[in-house]
Amino acid sequence: MRRQYIVTGHRMRSVRADEVGQKLARLARLAAEGLPVPPFFALTAGCFRVVADALRDPIERELRSVDFTDPASVERASDAVRALFGAAAVPPKVAHDILAAFDDAFAPGTLVAVRASTISEDSTQDAFAGMSDSFLYVPRELLLERIRGCWTSAFNAESLLYRHVQGLGPLEVDVAVGVQQMALGERSFVVFTCDPRTGAAQCVIAAGYGIGEGVVQERVGVDHYFLAADGGIGTRIADKPERLGFSAARPEAGPVALPVPEELRGRPVLTDDEIRQLDGVGRRIERIFGVPQDIEGTFTADGALHLVQSRPITVDLSLRRQWSSANVTESFPGVTTALTYTFAQKFYSTIFHDLYRRLGVDARTLRRNRRHLERMIGWHHGRIYYELGAWYHLHQQLAVFPLFRASWEQMMGISGAPPVPGAGRPGSRSAMLRLALPLCRVAVRFARHDRAMRRFEAWWESLISPLRSRDWSAVDPLARIQAFHEVWAAVGEEWGVTLINDSVLSTTAAVTERLLRRWVPGRDQALLSDLLCGDEENHSTAIVLSVVRLAERARSCPSLLEALAARDGRDVREVWQAVERGEFGGELLEQLRAHLHRYGDRGLQELKMEQPTVRQAPWELLRLVGDYARSDLGVAELQQRERLIRAEAERRLTDALRGRPVQLTVVRLLLAKLRQYVRHRENSRYCRSELFGLAKAVFTSLGEELAARGVLRGADDVVHLTQDELFGYFDGTGTSEEPQAVADARRAEFEAADEEPPMRFTTLGPVRHTRPTAWQPASVPGVLRGLGSSGGTARGIARIVLDPRTHVTGPSDEGLILVARETDPGWLFLMLRAAGIVVERGTMLSHTAITGRKFGIPTIVALPGATTAIPDGALVEIDGTRGLVTVLDGETERA
Repeated sequence: MRRQYIVTGHRMRSVRADEVGQKLARLARLAAEGLPVPPFFALTAGCFRVVADALRDPIERELRSVDFTDPASVERASDAVRALFGAAAVPPKVAHDILAAFDDAFAPGTLVAVRASTISEDSTQDAFAGMSDSFLYVPRELLLERIRGCWTSAFNAESLLYRHVQGLGPLEVDVAVGVQQMALGERSFVVFTCDPRTGAAQCVIAAGYGIGEGVVQERVGVDHYFLAADGGIGTRIADKPERLGFSAARPEAGPVALPVPEELRGRPVLTDDEIRQLDGVGRRIERIFGVPQDIEGTFTADGALHLVQSRPITVDLSLRRQWSSANVTESFPGVTTALTYTFAQKFYSTIFHDLYRRLGVDARTLRRNRRHLERMIGWHHGRIYYELGAWYHLHQQLAVFPLFRASWEQMMGISGAPPVPGAGRPGSRSAMLRLALPLCRVAVRFARHDRAMRRFEAWWESLISPLRSRDWSAVDPLARIQAFHEVWAAVGEEWGVTLINDSVLSTTAAVTERLLRRWVPGRDQALLSDLLCGDEENHSTAIVLSVVRLAERARSCPSLLEALAARDGRDVREVWQAVERGEFGGELLEQLRAHLHRYGDRGLQELKMEQPTVRQAPWELLRLVGDYARSDLGVAELQQRERLIRAEAERRLTDALRGRPVQLTVVRLLLAKLRQYVRHRENSRYCRSELFGLAKAVFTSLGEELAARGVLRGADDVVHLTQDELFGYFDGTGTSEEPQAVADARRAEFEAADEEPPMRFTTLGPVRHTRPTAWQPASVPGVLRGLGSSGGTARGIARIVLDPRTHVTGPSDEGLILVARETDPGWLFLMLRAAGIVVERGTMLSHTAITGRKFGIPTIVALPGATTAIPDGALVEIDGTRGLVTVLDGETERA
């Protein structure tokens, strides 16, 4: 009988949940996996049935007349059934075997915890936990009585009601019992491997003094700890005057409230090392069971960790949405409008459809996943965010995605992103064999990629060249929309190659970084960044150099510089009008117009429809030319600086790999490819700027049309309509006859959107019902750490720039440390004047990082909270190699 009803020792390794319940089966699994679980044995549900079957007739009589609409009736029936169990004797043979198992498992005098485990309890389908009873600090002589108490708890009033609601009969229940050595914990905790409020894949820990029941039952003060994906720890420390523990004076009382020493009440219960230890244990347990877990445990006086329970968190992960603005904020910084968002939404959907088509995803699968393509980005508090679940779901259409996932995440700035169901990594040999054909297809794409990108750039130039300076106001509105759709159809068949370039770039960068780490272990962290300098000119560099050349030309026209110096940014358009009249010479005007024609779509926030292009507001170019002209920047100096950085890096690489020609050749080949892919990326980014600039020109002209017809008060209201609403008004597919009312409502929301959500957050259920909040990670006073992306050190006055449009540049900006939330290509002009750059967002392959490397400017990206943690006007020193910002003097007067 003992072998039949009691599970001990090696049998625990193969115990089934239908024998001992999910709670005890999970505990057995953790013990088998080597996790620190106190010794225990289990009484199976069959043991409960031996006793319950003998009482079946009287139990049925008591339960037959229960009125489940009357709580008092349920309570009376529960009391009666519990009394039946209390009076029943445990069969002598069963009692003997239980006590024998106790003596085998534990030393004399051991106190144990006796816990009921209903067979369906704590399953993912039936996770209603907490109805069954547990008894702590139980000595051997009370063991049988407490086991009867666990059996009886199957008929608690709440258990009866729960089964009734579930459509189960009152006797449809089986109870197992676990008998476990008490871990006399001094500090206990509950670990949630995902935030139970939002489903966010961040570890949340609740901890208090004493044993775990005080934390679980909220009977003591509890600290809370929140771990972010980047390793930061947020804390909410509570006052903790009491703890639950064992009283030797009243051993029969079980857990009792005891005072916490005065000096400990306001201290954190857990250290940072213990928090990270629990995070690691939690992630390991989540991997074992495959779903987020709620884990209970304790630390004893010797600091040893003991786990006493793990159960699934009742979170429906299909309702979870994981949002990130990493990387996307570089393109769409800050609050944006409905027109920008809806155009961007269609842009992502269109170009990624082409990517997946190129990589072999069949048309049927693409149609089935259309809803994910249309939801790759979302709009929160007026800001654009990636919806990571859609991205992972779509990328899993590609058989090779697990091989490239890590490098893709790094490129996207979401390394360490929360796990997404099904987003796996390569596994078995058979799985690798299935990858053979997709890998061959990708290898062919890689081999032909440089040619494909050059063909793309030539195709785009032939398409956009006749449209660059087209006067759309002279074209019928429907003809404008038709031309737009024709361009868009072509984009949908060609643009996917640029996304392949992004993938090739991130993969090659990861391989190169890995080889340098292996072959040059003690290298300067800035080596790779410096080696990427000195390539042939790309569009981004050409645009900057074009402005610098214009500045060099303007220096020979003192009257122009005097006119610009006498005007602020609002009046510079008057100077532009004078330039157009030829008052400062025809040659300068011709050069300015040539720049505007070829590069007029490059500017601040150039992908946002509400921000005019430089082509639409040419005086902005003139203002930048004036700023540069007053400095000593020159084309030759910039080019020479880059050549020197590259030459020095080549020398360091050659010295490090001296005597290893094979390794040196491999690294140089990879670097050549990497520079090639970076060049293609920067070129395609400007092609994207021109595509958005074309859309902006069409949208603006349609807004002017609506304003002229009296449909809108002003042409600028058009940015508060969606693309479909705007086109629909002209082509008859719109749903509103009053676009002004729609625009007014959206403008009000746009102007009120002042609360910025965190860079990464999670929602559970209806998205608008979740209000994302962020905690601020603690940091060492005066020292901040981000991601070093361009080597070197710089010291200067910090200048916080939240919106470059409101920042008036001047000679005083020379040598300053530029601190921003993020940058886009339009910031280049301001970045070049800085001695160093620090941004809150970005990655090693972001535009900010590439620009810093390209022009030898020490740069740090991904430093959360930089614009608030670094005082404006403070003297700071940045280390672009190690990613450190040191505030040397926070009281420095602002420049």
